[in-house]
Amino acid sequence: MEALTPYTFNWRNVRGWLSEEEANELIRLAEGKAVLEVGTFCGRSALAMAQTARKIFCVDNFGGYPGVHSSTRDEALGNFDRAETNGKLVVLQGSQEDVLPTLNLADMEMVFYDADHSREATARGIRLLQAAGLPETATLVFHDYSDTNPGVVMAVNDFCGPLGRKPRRVGSLAIFDGSEPEKQEKVDAESYKVMLGIPTNNQQMLYGAAQGLFRATWKHQVTIAPSFSGLLASGFNILWAQALNRVKEGEITHLAFLHADIAPDDGWIDTLIEEMEAQDACFCSAVSPIKDQRGLTSTGLGEPGLSWSPLRRFTMKEIANFPETFDAATIGFPDKVLLLNTGCWVADLRNPIFRATNDKDEARLFFTINDRVVCHEGTWTHQVESEDWFFSRRMHEWGIKAVATRKVKLLHMGLSAFTNQSAWGTEDCDEDLRPLWEQAGVKV
Repeated sequence: MEALTPYTFNWRNVRGWLSEEEANELIRLAEGKAVLEVGTFCGRSALAMAQTARKIFCVDNFGGYPGVHSSTRDEALGNFDRAETNGKLVVLQGSQEDVLPTLNLADMEMVFYDADHSREATARGIRLLQAAGLPETATLVFHDYSDTNPGVVMAVNDFCGPLGRKPRRVGSLAIFDGSEPEKQEKVDAESYKVMLGIPTNNQQMLYGAAQGLFRATWKHQVTIAPSFSGLLASGFNILWAQALNRVKEGEITHLAFLHADIAPDDGWIDTLIEEMEAQDACFCSAVSPIKDQRGLTSTGLGEPGLSWSPLRRFTMKEIANFPETFDAATIGFPDKVLLLNTGCWVADLRNPIFRATNDKDEARLFFTINDRVVCHEGTWTHQVESEDWFFSRRMHEWGIKAVATRKVKLLHMGLSAFTNQSAWGTEDCDEDLRPLWEQAGVKV
């Protein structure tokens, strides 16, 4: 008779959401280190790391989740007692706000953060770790960096920006490997897979985009996906849904849009991706003029949270005085929303915030045109929020860094060709919206 293998209690027997792939990475990262875990639940990740770590300090109030889990303290401590960890685990019961300020983390070599998954709580946890003296050489790992936890994604992305660092990803782990930021090398041609969406309501109206289709890139793989729809936002959303499905399946990494009447220069996808990465952004739009003689563009500024009050559209004369690639902060308006054109753009869909949903499984980011008729002081007027400006506001709301650029040379094709490469036009500033931006104190 075959001998029975003795039962061994380990992390796999513990409740939790840590996957096998993620556990193996934590085990590897924790080897020989003193580890601080913020958010322990029932001890699954702590017991995984205890296989190789020198010491683990577990911070949790063990409050469970109201209506789902009651206190998990007894379960976690029972799991620790049953496992053979040789006294490696030290429990510090309390909230991160109560415990972290009492610690000196100068000698801590690794932090695994898996606490409250809201943006505010995660950001607060990061600040508390820094205030407690966590060294830059420490390995810092966040769990649940995924589209189902947009709060974590936004807080981690906020943390990345000032540091100029991007996390390495394993499953839903976002990993900062100590003092050496991960090298974000520009990828080879095979590495980026771009879906190029061509939204149009007329199959014959591709005369502008035609020159941009076949010489869009010298570096990346591109698949072309036209969408013919009589409803503009619907055509956009058809492509958007297709792209979200394809990135989920690993078929693409990026999505680009090119309107049928936009004629960009060769290699425009390469330029947009290079500028997006140089600015540590996830969305880059090429500045495009409106098809009339005023020199206005559909790139502008808005107030956060106010759909019906765009402050201004920039003219080509103003754009010529901006940096070639810019966001709202770069041009002096850090508290405003940069309103972008969707005629020629690229987005890095590897950022899971693009796939975030609400509690009804509806995408947080999508395209729609909002119209209304409003009566003000006895006069009825029509107002519209375009699909591109609606999308811009949603990106701002969800913490996605988006930039505009004139490095992509393009022509907006109409009765004549309108270029984005010179300071032209009959207007120096947006006269139509002057009352709005003067009232808001936005200077010319």
